Amino acid sequence: MLSSYQERLRQVNSSMQELAATVEKAQRIAFEGFKESDIEKLDEAKEALKGCGLKANDIDNEVIKTLALYGPEATELREMVGYLKMTNELVNTCSTLKSYIKNNKSLIAGGFDLGKIKASLQTLHQSALNAITYMVTMIDISQSEEELRNLYRSIKVEESKGDDLYSIVQKDLSDTLYHTDIDPLDFMTVLKLARKLERISDHATNVAKLLLFIKTGGDLESN
Repeated sequence: MLSSYQERLRQVNSSMQELAATVEKAQRIAFEGFKESDIEKLDEAKEALKGCGLKANDIDNEVIKTLALYGPEATELREMVGYLKMTNELVNTCSTLKSYIKNNKSLIAGGFDLGKIKASLQTLHQSALNAITYMVTMIDISQSEEELRNLYRSIKVEESKGDDLYSIVQKDLSDTLYHTDIDPLDFMTVLKLARKLERISDHATNVAKLLLFIKTGGDLESN
């Protein structure tokens, strides 16, 4: 039977999985909205993100209550600190995704034709979604250290791909700007769209680092 402290810790982890799954769900819907140029789907994705901040606050409050009630030792304290940092990272992910949705809706409403840029953006979007999906799976820290490290490596691969794909989008966008009469505001909006997708993979990597810190201890890698 789990102790009261371990049960609270399990509940915190479960709540964290639910919050991360909300982000993944919104990301999937937003991807469909991007592929189909569907503003309604993008609104649905935005709606799915409602309450992310409140859910994160609830988790933080539960962590603080647990700290106050049980005064955990060093190992348990490490877990609590890791979760507090993680909620902040997930809230930042929600904010990044909301900004992405806003920029995407702006392009669709303005009738902007992405042309060949859409293919590279779609690949970047898939990479960001992959990173989030691995992150959601990784939050279940009941897995072995080897399993968690494998998931971490998968997330790092997607993060690296995101950097490369962002550079490709920049190149494709520059080519489009050179050959067509593109509005500079549309140019900047597409660039912001790509940057938000790249940042989502960065957020997933930061969460993965925190999960390894919770599981194994040691020094927390800088972001």
